[in-house]
Amino acid sequence: HLAEMENIKIQKQYFRRLSIDREESAKALEKPSLQGVKRSVVDKYSDQAHFIYELLQNADDAKATRAKFILTAQGLVFIHNGTVPFTVSNPDTENEDSENGILGHINSITSIGNTAKDKAQIGKFGVGFKAVFQYSNTPHIYDQNFWFRIVRFIVPEELKKDHPLRNNNETLFYFPFDLPNKSPQNAADDILHKLKSLIHPVLFLNNLKQIFWESDEEKGRYTKT
Repeated sequence: HLAEMENIKIQKQYFRRLSIDREESAKALEKPSLQGVKRSVVDKYSDQAHFIYELLQNADDAKATRAKFILTAQGLVFIHNGTVPFTVSNPDTENEDSENGILGHINSITSIGNTAKDKAQIGKFGVGFKAVFQYSNTPHIYDQNFWFRIVRFIVPEELKKDHPLRNNNETLFYFPFDLPNKSPQNAADDILHKLKSLIHPVLFLNNLKQIFWESDEEKGRYTKT
């Protein structure tokens, strides 16, 4: 238990350094000469609400058996019971860690295209996750070790308190509909349509057996028996 606490303490230090590192990268990305990079990454998945599948895949990678989407007029909540928590690795050794398949989840989710080489690695966050920026400017992520949001596309920023809907041993994502060029109503309609028409979402996943979703007016589920 002591070793685990020490490990989390080190990861918290890495988190703060990662934040500073990503701020430098964000400055570069915001220059007029690089503005197209963000756009091309986000628009790579023009399929409506593609990130839903990406979230399910990541939940499955994290060994979740159950997942739930809660859609409101203000944003989308996604909760799963995966047992693999978020990790942060040393920002100074990202190249080697990526090569060796030990890049931290938070390093991966706040980079562009730098994921651990092994595609089967648990909880890898590929470019597909960036499709969420078609709906939200500031994705929030909560698990037992970290509460943070992503600002400026790649900068992780610590949050002071846990999300009220997260139970112990759950991971929760919250995507506020806060884009200047897409109304919350549009975002909610898009995502509701996607949630209602997922094609056999649990069929080719290893661990996920049940997916529930609910909006203000409707609810549904996908199961594998």
